[in-house]
Amino acid sequence: MDDQAAQEAARQAVLVKSCTLPDDMPTVRGYDFDRGVDLKALLQSYTTTGFQASSYGQAVQEVNKMIEKRLEPVEEEEGSSPGSCLGCTIFLGYTSNLISSGVRETIRYLVQHKMVDVVVTTAGGVEEDFIKCLAPTFLGEFSLRGKELRKRGINRIGNLLVPNDNYCKFEDWLMPILDQMVLEQKTEGTLWTPSKMIHRLGKEINNPESVYYWAYKNDIPVFSPALTDGSLGDMIYFHSYKNPGLVLDIVEDIRRINSRAVHAKQTGMIILGGGLVKHHICNANLMRNGADYAVFVNTGQEFDGSDSGARPDEAVSWGKIRLDATPVKVYADASLVFPLLVAETFAHNAARLAAQKKD
Repeated sequence: MDDQAAQEAARQAVLVKSCTLPDDMPTVRGYDFDRGVDLKALLQSYTTTGFQASSYGQAVQEVNKMIEKRLEPVEEEEGSSPGSCLGCTIFLGYTSNLISSGVRETIRYLVQHKMVDVVVTTAGGVEEDFIKCLAPTFLGEFSLRGKELRKRGINRIGNLLVPNDNYCKFEDWLMPILDQMVLEQKTEGTLWTPSKMIHRLGKEINNPESVYYWAYKNDIPVFSPALTDGSLGDMIYFHSYKNPGLVLDIVEDIRRINSRAVHAKQTGMIILGGGLVKHHICNANLMRNGADYAVFVNTGQEFDGSDSGARPDEAVSWGKIRLDATPVKVYADASLVFPLLVAETFAHNAARLAAQKKD
């Protein structure tokens, strides 16, 4: 092949003729700072920025769909179950590290103003909220050495630091409540479940900074089927030697959360992180042949077959998300994304949601 023929062959290989793209396909365009600093316009520009910025923009649209459906008037039927009179029942799930972080305040806002209907978290996602009411968590560094921190009685959660003294204060607060729970179980026949225990602890903390104080006040159920997997479990273990007999029934709770999904008009899932909280919400929605809306925010990857890293399409295959849904996964740290997501969705619609709550 001569040089001219070789060049033409290379040209044909490099410049393959393009097909015509659809007229309605968005073009990539980011924010122009010549407009000045307009944070709302900046966030709105993420939709056409590409990569995870566009996934964030799609997540905003998906959550706003949940809110619009939630705001639709629904006639309440006689004998209807809790939440069934809502156009969309919103399930919020998050892992414990987010309560340890400042995302706790964003979650508290949603629960305080009754913007979500069902909460699922881990044991740490419960206890860290109460512990923060008793003593602060501090900002440190990821690089601090575990060996040195252990000698000083300091626990590290990423770049957050929690002194052991905080857990001692938690124990002092919790033990009398466990005594009372055992007494009520024995004398009044109270059947405790993890959600009932969290409801009771939210009442006892009596602190408006607490997520679960507002869950108690607003009667929003908080489910944590692995409630013993954390400091709460440690305290229940120690307490069982001093005053044995406490029973937590997870069967009643699985019936309760599944029923909330089954009887809902439509459902939306907002899940921060993976593991138990992600699967527990998705599995409840399987009982109704899938959620209508879904947003996942986590850094998990799917190559290892974990549910934590699975894309929403895998949940569609199980019937946990509906076939006609438009679910979104944002591959990002929720501490970055979730406050921005709430700003453009729930906070933006706060007045409308408050009006619905009064109705």
